[in-house]
Amino acid sequence: MPFRDLEGFDDDTRRAMTQAFTAVCGRLSLEPDDPERQEVAAQIIELASRGERDPGKLFALAMEVLDV
Repeated sequence: MPFRDLEGFDDDTRRAMTQAFTAVCGRLSLEPDDPERQEVAAQIIELASRGERDPGKLFALAMEVLDV
C-alpha cells in the first residue's frame, strides 16, 4: 500500500487513497518506475487532506486535476 506510512490518515482513508492511486495508475498505464506516479500520489494526498474519502471520487478528482 503506497500510503501505509503516511501519518494523519486513518486506515480506511489510506485504503481509499490506495484504491484511487491504483485506479489512476492503471488508467494512465503507468509502470511501477514511472516518475509520474509521484504526481498522482501527491494529488491524491492533497485531495484526501481536503477531506475526500471516497475512492471513486478521489479517482475522478485526481484524473481531473491531472488533466487527463
